[in-house]
Amino acid sequence: MDKDAPSSMTKAIQNQLGRAARTVTLAFVLLGISFMPARAVDDVQRIVVVVNDAVVSEFDIRERIGLVMATTGQVSSEEQLELMRENVREMLIDEILQLQEALEKELTFTEAEVEERYAQLAASNNVSVSQFDNTLEQMGASKSTILSQMRASVAWEQVVDSQLRPFLAIAESEVDNYKNRMVANKGEPEYRLAEIFVTVPSADRASEAQATANQLAEQIRGGANFADVARQFSDMPTGAQGGDMGWMLAEQINPDIRDQVTNMFEGSLLGPVRSSGGFSLYTLIDKRRVMMADLDETELDLQQMIIPINDRDTETLSKAVYADVQRITRCRDVASFARIVKARDYGPIGEMKLGQMPRQLKLLVENLEVGQASLPVKMGGDLRVLIVCGRKDPQIYEPSFEEIESFLTNQRLSMMSLRYMRDLRRDAIIDYR
Repeated sequence: MDKDAPSSMTKAIQNQLGRAARTVTLAFVLLGISFMPARAVDDVQRIVVVVNDAVVSEFDIRERIGLVMATTGQVSSEEQLELMRENVREMLIDEILQLQEALEKELTFTEAEVEERYAQLAASNNVSVSQFDNTLEQMGASKSTILSQMRASVAWEQVVDSQLRPFLAIAESEVDNYKNRMVANKGEPEYRLAEIFVTVPSADRASEAQATANQLAEQIRGGANFADVARQFSDMPTGAQGGDMGWMLAEQINPDIRDQVTNMFEGSLLGPVRSSGGFSLYTLIDKRRVMMADLDETELDLQQMIIPINDRDTETLSKAVYADVQRITRCRDVASFARIVKARDYGPIGEMKLGQMPRQLKLLVENLEVGQASLPVKMGGDLRVLIVCGRKDPQIYEPSFEEIESFLTNQRLSMMSLRYMRDLRRDAIIDYR
């Protein structure tokens, strides 16, 4: 059977093949990994590890490394490359185990579902499928490798949905208690975190897991996208959503990192942090106040003045400009005040949301009322003053019963699925070559 064999997991395949052969064929068909007798393997197809009845070859590892490097950045040393090889090897082992478990439970999905997920990934990058194909090719990555990863992800989601979700019930009282805590904490900060979790598979491999987490942190600080790295490496089910953990009250955050999280800026990185069973990296996606309007959704209509500094003292000029512009009470007066402060340019910027603005400018205007001018801010060789000409505050957000129930369910499922995966590894026969 060659690598281009049909890739739908179907009852027909399961009925035609014996149990051992089915396991091999499933991983072959769905993961795109070559399963060949050791005597037929050439240098590229050298067997690296055997997982129950399935093998991972050198070729499979090279293909996945290409994808990882294309999405998370290049490595700068042989040591980093070797660590990446180990990460990829363990990732492929997990994917085989996930696919084998789906087969064992007689769960099915079609290639159309996998292609649909691929199309969604392209759409999330604001390109068509064909454009995404071309981009991957230019980056040296393989579409087939992404599809292989997605097949394992789809299979594992079905395992979790069929084997764990039916036994997980969130009581109405739990939802009510959560809602009551929100009401009691109205106005308090709420944090939306994303996590990358690197499992420590055994006590003797803790240093290896820590090295992996350190390397991922280095890549992210070097410019790699956190969500992309999470999709590739996180051992939590939230990895499929870029590590997004959803909104949490401060009291729900792990006490070991709570103080650090509450002082984080949006987009900053925390970790690696040692936690139960592994190492975690965190980023703060957003923050808001419980049951209060999300400031980032505030729409502002802005005008600006641009005042040249020339050879004047910046601090002295800023104080003089602010003394003048703070007398502005309506936007139709901007032109006259622009002449007073000798602006070289002024006029409308247009409408934008606070969340779309650079942090420096956002802090200047987030608390201004209509008709108020900001403090002057130095940008290049000029001072800029922003004037709020219109403000549309968002509605107060209050989660529904279903949203709270979903959040609590997913939170619990994440931990249950992590234990499930550990059990699969514990019971598997994994032979490293």
